[in-house]
Amino acid sequence: MSAEAIELLEQLGLTEYEAKTLATLFKLRETEAPEISRLAQVPKTRVYDVLERLTKKGLVIEIYGRPKKYRVIEPNSVFEELISQKKHEIKKLEEKTSELKQFFGNLKTSEEDFGEKVMKVKDKNDFLRILAQEIDSAKSEVIALSRLDENQDILKEALHNALKRKISVKLLSKLPRSLNEDIKRYASNGMSLKEQDHGMNAYIIDKKKVVLALSDFSKEKPEYHFTIWNNNKPAAAMIQKYFDHCWQQGKSV
Repeated sequence: MSAEAIELLEQLGLTEYEAKTLATLFKLRETEAPEISRLAQVPKTRVYDVLERLTKKGLVIEIYGRPKKYRVIEPNSVFEELISQKKHEIKKLEEKTSELKQFFGNLKTSEEDFGEKVMKVKDKNDFLRILAQEIDSAKSEVIALSRLDENQDILKEALHNALKRKISVKLLSKLPRSLNEDIKRYASNGMSLKEQDHGMNAYIIDKKKVVLALSDFSKEKPEYHFTIWNNNKPAAAMIQKYFDHCWQQGKSV
Protein backbone atom coordinates (compact mmCIF):
# COMPACT_ATOMS: atom_id res chain seq x y z
CA MET A 1 0.00 0.00 0.00
CA SER A 2 2.90 2.36 0.75
CA ALA A 3 4.20 2.27 -2.85
CA GLU A 4 0.68 2.79 -4.18
CA ALA A 5 0.13 5.68 -1.79
CA ILE A 6 3.39 7.32 -2.85
CA GLU A 7 2.52 6.94 -6.51
CA LEU A 8 -0.95 8.40 -6.00
CA LEU A 9 0.37 11.30 -3.94
CA GLU A 10 2.84 12.15 -6.69
CA GLN A 11 0.03 12.03 -9.27
CA LEU A 12 -1.85 14.48 -7.08
CA GLY A 13 0.99 16.96 -7.35
CA LEU A 14 3.44 16.19 -4.54
CA THR A 15 7.16 15.75 -5.04
CA GLU A 16 8.77 12.37 -4.43
CA TYR A 17 10.08 13.43 -1.01
CA GLU A 18 6.75 14.97 -0.01
CA ALA A 19 4.92 11.80 -0.99
CA LYS A 20 7.37 9.57 0.90
CA THR A 21 7.11 11.77 3.97
CA LEU A 22 3.31 11.68 4.00
CA ALA A 23 3.18 7.93 3.37
CA THR A 24 5.50 7.43 6.35
CA LEU A 25 3.40 9.68 8.57
CA PHE A 26 0.27 7.77 7.55
CA LYS A 27 1.84 4.77 9.31
CA LEU A 28 3.35 6.56 12.32
CA ARG A 29 0.71 9.27 12.73
CA GLU A 30 3.15 11.47 14.67
CA THR A 31 6.92 11.50 15.04
CA GLU A 32 10.11 13.53 14.88
CA ALA A 33 11.88 14.71 11.74
CA PRO A 34 14.93 12.41 12.11
CA GLU A 35 12.65 9.38 12.34
CA ILE A 36 10.78 10.51 9.23
CA SER A 37 14.07 11.00 7.41
CA ARG A 38 15.22 7.49 8.30
CA LEU A 39 12.01 5.63 7.47
CA ALA A 40 10.98 7.68 4.43
CA GLN A 41 14.52 7.67 3.02
CA VAL A 42 14.48 11.45 2.73
CA PRO A 43 17.91 13.07 3.30
CA LYS A 44 18.29 14.84 6.65
CA THR A 45 19.33 17.96 4.76
CA ARG A 46 15.96 17.99 2.99
CA VAL A 47 13.44 16.63 5.46
CA TYR A 48 12.78 19.91 7.31
CA ASP A 49 12.14 21.78 4.07
CA VAL A 50 9.78 19.01 2.97
CA LEU A 51 7.91 19.11 6.28
CA GLU A 52 7.66 22.90 6.10
CA ARG A 53 6.08 22.71 2.62
CA LEU A 54 3.61 20.04 3.76
CA THR A 55 2.74 22.19 6.77
CA LYS A 56 2.04 25.20 4.54
CA LYS A 57 -0.20 22.99 2.39
CA GLY A 58 -2.20 22.11 5.47
CA LEU A 59 -1.38 18.41 5.32
CA VAL A 60 0.96 18.22 8.33
CA ILE A 61 0.75 19.89 11.76
CA GLU A 62 3.81 21.03 13.70
CA ILE A 63 3.67 20.14 17.38
CA TYR A 64 6.04 22.38 19.29
CA GLY A 65 8.10 20.93 22.10
CA ARG A 66 11.44 19.33 22.76
CA PRO A 67 11.84 17.63 20.44
CA LYS A 68 9.47 19.10 17.85
CA LYS A 69 7.14 16.55 16.31
CA TYR A 70 5.04 16.40 13.18
CA ARG A 71 1.54 14.99 12.94
CA VAL A 72 -0.30 14.15 9.71
CA ILE A 73 -3.98 15.01 9.32
CA GLU A 74 -6.43 12.21 8.58
CA PRO A 75 -5.48 10.38 5.33
CA ASN A 76 -8.97 10.91 3.88
CA SER A 77 -8.61 14.62 4.50
CA VAL A 78 -5.16 14.60 2.87
CA PHE A 79 -6.47 13.09 -0.33
CA GLU A 80 -9.56 15.31 -0.36
CA GLU A 81 -7.39 18.41 0.10
CA LEU A 82 -4.99 17.37 -2.68
CA ILE A 83 -7.85 16.57 -5.03
CA SER A 84 -9.41 19.95 -4.23
CA GLN A 85 -6.10 21.69 -4.98
CA LYS A 86 -5.78 19.73 -8.23
CA LYS A 87 -9.30 20.72 -9.29
CA HIS A 88 -8.47 24.34 -8.51
CA GLU A 89 -5.33 24.11 -10.67
CA ILE A 90 -7.29 22.53 -13.51
CA LYS A 91 -9.97 25.23 -13.26
CA LYS A 92 -7.27 27.90 -13.50
CA LEU A 93 -5.74 26.14 -16.49
CA GLU A 94 -9.14 25.94 -18.17
CA GLU A 95 -9.65 29.67 -17.62
CA LYS A 96 -6.23 30.51 -19.06
CA THR A 97 -6.79 28.12 -21.96
CA SER A 98 -10.15 29.72 -22.69
CA GLU A 99 -8.52 33.16 -22.71
CA LEU A 100 -5.79 31.99 -25.07
CA LYS A 101 -8.26 30.24 -27.37
CA GLN A 102 -10.25 33.45 -27.57
CA PHE A 103 -7.10 35.48 -28.15
CA PHE A 104 -5.81 33.28 -30.96
CA GLY A 105 -9.29 32.88 -32.40
CA ASN A 106 -9.59 36.65 -32.69
CA LEU A 107 -6.32 37.01 -34.54
CA LYS A 108 -7.08 37.90 -38.13
CA THR A 109 -4.63 36.24 -40.47
CA SER A 110 -4.41 38.01 -43.76
CA GLU A 111 -5.41 35.71 -46.60
CA GLU A 112 -2.84 37.43 -48.77
CA ASP A 113 -0.15 36.18 -46.38
CA PHE A 114 -0.91 32.64 -47.43
CA GLY A 115 -2.22 33.18 -50.95
CA GLU A 116 -2.53 30.02 -53.00
CA LYS A 117 -0.32 27.15 -52.00
CA VAL A 118 0.34 23.53 -52.76
CA MET A 119 0.99 21.32 -49.75
CA LYS A 120 2.47 17.85 -49.39
CA VAL A 121 1.89 15.29 -46.64
CA LYS A 122 2.90 11.68 -46.15
CA ASP A 123 -0.06 10.66 -44.00
CA LYS A 124 -3.65 10.89 -45.27
CA ASN A 125 -4.79 11.87 -41.79
CA ASP A 126 -2.61 14.98 -41.93
CA PHE A 127 -4.59 16.13 -44.95
CA LEU A 128 -7.83 15.39 -43.10
CA ARG A 129 -6.64 17.38 -40.08
CA ILE A 130 -5.87 20.41 -42.26
CA LEU A 131 -9.15 19.99 -44.12
CA ALA A 132 -11.00 19.80 -40.79
CA GLN A 133 -9.35 23.07 -39.70
CA GLU A 134 -10.52 24.77 -42.88
CA ILE A 135 -14.07 23.45 -42.39
CA ASP A 136 -13.96 24.72 -38.80
CA SER A 137 -13.19 28.20 -40.17
CA ALA A 138 -16.38 28.27 -42.26
CA LYS A 139 -18.71 31.16 -41.48
CA SER A 140 -21.76 30.21 -43.51
CA GLU A 141 -21.35 27.43 -46.08
CA VAL A 142 -19.43 24.29 -47.00
CA ILE A 143 -19.84 22.63 -50.41
CA ALA A 144 -18.20 19.20 -50.58
CA LEU A 145 -17.30 17.08 -53.56
CA SER A 146 -16.05 14.37 -51.27
CA ARG A 147 -14.83 10.81 -51.15
CA LEU A 148 -16.19 10.02 -47.73
CA ASP A 149 -15.50 6.61 -46.19
CA GLU A 150 -15.50 4.87 -42.82
CA ASN A 151 -11.81 5.64 -42.16
CA GLN A 152 -12.24 9.42 -42.08
CA ASP A 153 -13.35 10.08 -38.50
CA ILE A 154 -11.53 13.43 -38.42
CA LEU A 155 -13.45 14.70 -41.45
CA LYS A 156 -16.76 13.25 -40.33
CA GLU A 157 -16.46 14.97 -36.96
CA ALA A 158 -15.59 18.30 -38.62
CA LEU A 159 -18.72 18.06 -40.76
CA HIS A 160 -20.83 17.21 -37.69
CA ASN A 161 -19.38 20.21 -35.86
CA ALA A 162 -20.14 22.49 -38.82
CA LEU A 163 -23.77 21.40 -38.72
CA LYS A 164 -23.91 22.06 -34.98
CA ARG A 165 -22.71 25.61 -35.71
CA LYS A 166 -25.61 26.00 -38.19
CA ILE A 167 -23.28 26.05 -41.19
CA SER A 168 -25.02 25.12 -44.44
CA VAL A 169 -23.40 21.90 -45.70
CA LYS A 170 -24.03 20.21 -49.06
CA LEU A 171 -22.25 16.90 -49.58
CA LEU A 172 -21.94 14.97 -52.82
CA SER A 173 -20.13 11.67 -52.42
CA LYS A 174 -20.13 7.99 -53.14
CA LEU A 175 -21.46 6.73 -49.81
CA PRO A 176 -20.65 3.18 -48.66
CA ARG A 177 -23.25 1.26 -46.65
CA SER A 178 -20.95 1.36 -43.62
CA LEU A 179 -21.77 5.08 -43.31
CA ASN A 180 -25.53 4.59 -42.98
CA GLU A 181 -25.57 5.75 -39.35
CA ASP A 182 -23.48 8.82 -40.17
CA ILE A 183 -25.73 9.60 -43.13
CA LYS A 184 -28.83 9.48 -40.91
CA ARG A 185 -27.11 11.72 -38.39
CA TYR A 186 -26.07 14.19 -41.10
CA ALA A 187 -29.56 14.32 -42.57
CA SER A 188 -31.22 14.78 -39.17
CA ASN A 189 -28.91 17.74 -38.51
CA GLY A 190 -29.79 19.48 -41.76
CA MET A 191 -27.10 18.43 -44.24
CA SER A 192 -28.10 18.26 -47.92
CA LEU A 193 -26.88 14.93 -49.27
CA LYS A 194 -26.71 13.28 -52.65
CA GLU A 195 -24.75 10.30 -53.91
CA GLN A 196 -22.58 10.26 -57.00
CA ASP A 197 -19.14 8.98 -57.93
CA HIS A 198 -17.89 12.29 -59.36
CA GLY A 199 -14.14 11.60 -59.11
CA MET A 200 -13.16 14.77 -57.23
CA ASN A 201 -12.05 15.62 -53.73
CA ALA A 202 -12.76 19.32 -53.34
CA TYR A 203 -14.30 21.64 -50.77
CA ILE A 204 -15.63 25.15 -51.29
CA ILE A 205 -15.87 27.23 -48.12
CA ASP A 206 -17.92 30.44 -47.96
CA LYS A 207 -17.88 30.71 -51.78
CA LYS A 208 -14.26 31.85 -51.84
CA LYS A 209 -11.91 29.30 -50.30
CA VAL A 210 -11.08 26.04 -52.10
CA VAL A 211 -9.38 22.96 -50.71
CA LEU A 212 -8.58 20.63 -53.62
CA ALA A 213 -6.86 17.23 -53.49
CA LEU A 214 -4.35 16.85 -56.32
CA SER A 215 -3.43 13.25 -55.47
CA ASP A 216 -5.74 10.26 -55.42
CA PHE A 217 -6.25 9.79 -51.68
CA SER A 218 -8.09 6.51 -52.24
CA LYS A 219 -4.78 4.84 -53.13
CA GLU A 220 -1.70 4.22 -51.02
CA LYS A 221 1.09 6.60 -51.99
CA PRO A 222 4.41 7.66 -50.44
CA GLU A 223 3.11 11.24 -50.35
CA TYR A 224 -0.05 13.20 -51.16
CA HIS A 225 -0.50 16.64 -52.65
CA PHE A 226 -3.32 19.15 -52.27
CA THR A 227 -3.85 22.86 -52.70
CA ILE A 228 -5.61 25.57 -50.71
CA TRP A 229 -6.84 28.71 -52.46
CA ASN A 230 -7.68 31.07 -49.63
CA ASN A 231 -9.46 33.83 -51.52
CA ASN A 232 -10.12 32.70 -55.06
CA LYS A 233 -13.73 33.35 -55.95
CA PRO A 234 -13.30 32.49 -59.67
CA ALA A 235 -11.90 29.04 -58.78
CA ALA A 236 -14.64 28.56 -56.22
CA ALA A 237 -17.26 29.50 -58.81
CA MET A 238 -15.76 27.11 -61.37
CA ILE A 239 -15.85 24.15 -58.97
CA GLN A 240 -19.31 25.23 -57.79
CA LYS A 241 -20.51 25.01 -61.39
CA TYR A 242 -19.19 21.45 -61.67
CA PHE A 243 -20.76 20.62 -58.31
CA ASP A 244 -24.16 21.95 -59.45
CA HIS A 245 -23.96 19.82 -62.61
CA CYS A 246 -23.12 16.67 -60.59
CA TRP A 247 -25.78 17.54 -58.01
CA GLN A 248 -28.49 17.52 -60.67
CA GLN A 249 -27.43 14.03 -61.70
CA GLY A 250 -26.89 12.77 -58.16
CA LYS A 251 -29.03 10.24 -56.39
CA SER A 252 -31.02 11.45 -53.40
CA VAL A 253 -30.11 9.81 -50.11
